[in-house]
Amino acid sequence: LSSILLPAVAIGLAAIGGTDAQQNQPACSSVYTRKEILSLTASEWNLYKAILTAMQRDGWFQWFAYLHRTWFGQIHGHSQFFPFHRRFVHEWERVGRQYNGAFAQPYWDEMRDYRTPASSQVLTSNWVGGNGQGPNFCVQNGLQGGWTMTYPNSHCFSRNFRNNGNPTSWYSPEYISSFVQTSANMAAFRPGIEFSLHGIVHLDIGGEMSQPTSPNDWIFMLHHANLDRLWWQWQNNGHMWAMDGPNADGSPITLDSNIAYFNEPIRS
Repeated sequence: LSSILLPAVAIGLAAIGGTDAQQNQPACSSVYTRKEILSLTASEWNLYKAILTAMQRDGWFQWFAYLHRTWFGQIHGHSQFFPFHRRFVHEWERVGRQYNGAFAQPYWDEMRDYRTPASSQVLTSNWVGGNGQGPNFCVQNGLQGGWTMTYPNSHCFSRNFRNNGNPTSWYSPEYISSFVQTSANMAAFRPGIEFSLHGIVHLDIGGEMSQPTSPNDWIFMLHHANLDRLWWQWQNNGHMWAMDGPNADGSPITLDSNIAYFNEPIRS
């Protein structure tokens, strides 16, 4: 998957030739930039909102929530975690680019907001909206404010921030950076990230994000694009082709193991 996409690397759209000599992999034919969400221009954000609204209309939020729920047990708690979610976000991005070729899934640098997550500018009406309201915790503002989600049943789009709407602090940049800098293999890096930043964002945002159907909330894509960025940083710290630890069935995972659902080797 390293040869599919360079997440969060601002190198624009370019034609690239040649191969990766170490693994004899074809180089990317084109790449595009994933921006931090707050760095989007007003025109970019307006375009993205239109694309995402169209994707909701056409059932894509439902489809990705279904896939994540269906494969949930095979993509968490072992080394399928990073390859599956990279491919999953890339597939989401591919769909978005069918609506407009300028679409590239942004990421949310949650470590920037780790001290007081609920006060993040990302969680305001100008961006993705805030906490849910009322007995069903329906979100009324932001990108998905007032939406009706259709999977696994018809319900209002919801969030339910933990700690009575004021989640405690998340993980600091220094804490997360320590895993990127010191993890010797995937068997160490994956649980370090999955069971810290990954888990706390899902649980603290709550609502859709606390369920196996969490792709109903676009924060899921922002979050996993950020986790993919962290994996890319770790890969570039001497681990570009590192893949080890257990697969879903407990067998050792390798670059030749297939990604759950997609049935493509990780090395592709």
